[in-house]
Amino acid sequence: MTGGAPTYAEREQRKRTIISYALALGIYALLFGAAFLFDLFHPQNLDFSNKTLIVNIQGPVVTDVGKGSPVEKKEPAVVAEKPAPPPQPAPKQQTQVAAQSAPAIPAPSPQAEPTPAPVTPAVQEPVTPWTPGERGPGSRISSSESSVLSPGEGQVPWGTGEAVRITKAEKGNTVETTLGGSSETVGQSLYVPIYLGMPLPSVVPVELFNAIPNEIIPPSTLVTSADSRKRAFLNYYTKSGNEYRLMNAVPLEVREKLWEMLEDAGYDAERADYKTGRTLNPVVIGFSVTKDRQLRGVELLQSSGDSDIDAAVLYGFKRSSFWNKSGETIQGRFVYRF
Repeated sequence: MTGGAPTYAEREQRKRTIISYALALGIYALLFGAAFLFDLFHPQNLDFSNKTLIVNIQGPVVTDVGKGSPVEKKEPAVVAEKPAPPPQPAPKQQTQVAAQSAPAIPAPSPQAEPTPAPVTPAVQEPVTPWTPGERGPGSRISSSESSVLSPGEGQVPWGTGEAVRITKAEKGNTVETTLGGSSETVGQSLYVPIYLGMPLPSVVPVELFNAIPNEIIPPSTLVTSADSRKRAFLNYYTKSGNEYRLMNAVPLEVREKLWEMLEDAGYDAERADYKTGRTLNPVVIGFSVTKDRQLRGVELLQSSGDSDIDAAVLYGFKRSSFWNKSGETIQGRFVYRF
């Protein structure tokens, strides 16, 4: 029969199906509850062995100041004196009751005297010795015994006191850089040899030209072939008999490559033509290093007597760089002696 009431077998089969689904759901619910209780009462240990942890720990505050900040050094003393005025209201309240007939009690003025004494010198002292900024037009140095304004130290003689002196030697010349500050606050981070920008020899022997080698980066990396270097050399020199003569002016930025060729071929830069048989004055340059390490106020203070040599020294010096942790603009002097 179709469409009639289900048979006994069908009813039993439906009952077994319902019971099976109910049992399955019950088992899943039981397993989920057991897992939840296990996680609740047995927390897992986190493994940070392969993780980076950043921990912020409050520590003592250290003011990283260099020279030129005497106010910072004395400010704690001023702050310590400021709590002194609060005791003043207490004597006033007491005297208002019993001292109406004694007007002389406004003697809290002696209590106010300790505070202005330390405050006045602490605020006014830095005004005189140091004014940060670039070199002014009247800041020329006329002799080797001049002094420099050192931040926080006032006038400091060159090479003595708190001034930093850096000396070098190159190809028979000497270099002296003086900075107005301590060695912990200011210094030189890059120096480019000055002689590589000097005027080139007017005459080069044929033997020296022929000896120009390949440009090699040790141990054996070829940068430029000897033929290529010689072709570059002939842009400025012309052969005349048994020698090559300088015919064209060599720009400052090109001189370094030509000097390297000559030295690689065996030229003695200590006996270079530009200074042989001549008396050249030391080239003196004044400059400033700002608190963000910028070179400023570069100024020729003394000429060598040859404008071409002066330009070479200025060009090489400006390729240098300095570091400055003082928090102020530092004055400096550069001397190149032949």
